[in-house]
Amino acid sequence: MSGQGAQTGFDTDVAIVGSGFGGSVSAFRFVSKGYRVTVLEKGKRWRPEDFPKTNWNIRKGFWLPWLGCYGTWRLHLLREVLVMHGIGVGGGSLLYANTHYDPPDVVWDDPLWKHLADWRREMPQHYAEARRMLGTTREHGLWPADEALRRVAERHGRGETFEKTPVGIFMGEAGEEVPDPYFGGEGPSRIGCTLCGACMVGCRDGGKNTLDKNYLYLAERRGARVVPETEVTLIEPLPEGGYRLLWKRSTRRIGAERGALTARRVVLSGGVLGTVPLLMRCKERGALPHISDQLGNYVRTNSEALLGITSRSQKDLWKGIAIASKAEMDEVTHMEPVRFPRGSDVML
Repeated sequence: MSGQGAQTGFDTDVAIVGSGFGGSVSAFRFVSKGYRVTVLEKGKRWRPEDFPKTNWNIRKGFWLPWLGCYGTWRLHLLREVLVMHGIGVGGGSLLYANTHYDPPDVVWDDPLWKHLADWRREMPQHYAEARRMLGTTREHGLWPADEALRRVAERHGRGETFEKTPVGIFMGEAGEEVPDPYFGGEGPSRIGCTLCGACMVGCRDGGKNTLDKNYLYLAERRGARVVPETEVTLIEPLPEGGYRLLWKRSTRRIGAERGALTARRVVLSGGVLGTVPLLMRCKERGALPHISDQLGNYVRTNSEALLGITSRSQKDLWKGIAIASKAEMDEVTHMEPVRFPRGSDVML
């Protein structure tokens, strides 16, 4: 990873740790402004045909390095919560349920950040741009689970809150490949969603608008370098400014290759369970001693509770996209039917 940018003394202008939403957007914006960008991603790069057909394929489905499994789902069992998150080039976009909600106004009133900006005025333009880049649309139809949710909402007097979810999926002709429909030909060709329900196992058909088909794809087209299977283990400041990032190959348990990368700027976008432990390690080892002692004190979940259900119906409840509808059962309870593809019930 050395040798780039000799004219500045740094291997790269901007090193980005993690290639999920934050990392991919940052890579695209920095490289578009002329910076040399290197993205370091712990997980592997996945083509549509590489994803498992069901999540019973443990080797491809889960990230369990001690078992030699380098898949896309990573699980952390903490004291009071099980955390599920994606790992790979594209981060959580590989496995998330595609939903693109604007936050309610109450979010901007949180005392932790309310005073930092006039969020209600600033944010709408950025959400609009993200929707454009991510190809936000809505599913064309509804399926049995969605109709069941509609009936439940109506039974509780909340029928008016039921609606189709905004999602990042290319809803063209099912299975049909067409030239780039989003970026005037600069993006990749796309295949229409086949409604296979595999959004949260890995889209093998190519209809899902993962980051490697928009932000990250365009960043690489403009010169950003993405280095998969690379875990950053320490960040230390350089005397003359900038930083040195120590890394190791993440998919080798024995004799893993190690190295270093220097950068003028560093963006940390490895998610809570990637960024926070890395910063704690840097603080504890004295590499970044001035990090606040408050690090990690305000970590929160996204307040999701996943409930598995069974049905005596012979209908194919997996048909559709991961989440196609939602209803607000009260002021703080948001309900959605979630689908996995046929045979993908390992989490139950």
